[in-house]
Amino acid sequence: MKNALVTGASGGIGKLIVKRLIEQDYFVIGVGRNEKTLRELSSLENFDYIIMDLSEKGAAKRIRKALEQRSIGRLNLLINNAGFAIAKPLLEQNEEELEKLFKVNVIAPIVLTKELLDMIPRGGKVVFVISAAAFVNTVELPSYGAAKASLHYMVVNLEKELKEKDVHIIKVYPRQVATPFWHGKVPKGSVSPEEVADVILKAIKKNKSEVFVPAYVKLVKYLPRWPAFDYKFKF
Repeated sequence: MKNALVTGASGGIGKLIVKRLIEQDYFVIGVGRNEKTLRELSSLENFDYIIMDLSEKGAAKRIRKALEQRSIGRLNLLINNAGFAIAKPLLEQNEEELEKLFKVNVIAPIVLTKELLDMIPRGGKVVFVISAAAFVNTVELPSYGAAKASLHYMVVNLEKELKEKDVHIIKVYPRQVATPFWHGKVPKGSVSPEEVADVILKAIKKNKSEVFVPAYVKLVKYLPRWPAFDYKFKF
């Protein structure tokens, strides 16, 4: 049986990915902050969970220790899915908010991948759920867009570094997704978390290097770079 670790597993896309991986005979370890939801998922066979706030210093090392305590020595699949946004102008965001946002969206997935790298065998896969916001100026979510652009830049370079280790990177760029991420103000035209989860699972199966959800969103890669193109979410 293959082992997988999924961050942001307590809701939205992450929760769906957990269930789909279990259906495909993976043993899944979910990482998240919502213990109640993760405890509910633990009723499923082949599932365990780790309660962790990825914004905390040393989170990656504590996740590794928790895996070792569970005798998980091998990860065939790592899905870096956790993330959050702050929907207000930069001038209204304080230092603590910005540090936490960049820690969860950018630093944590890179550091966690590095921390667990020796547990990932040759041919193993690491998925990064980034965002189409990496390619456009999201004026209502300026710090989130900046974080996703940073994550994109880092993952593109990490992908090159991991080639010699034969670890396959999959980059995922969804448009807005209808999840609790939006705190009840889901933008019009958002895709369903089910659609994103299905695309991710297909990308894993087919060894894709990047996928966009929906597929036409790939066009954003070829738009003029910001600030020439601003994108406003339609609430």
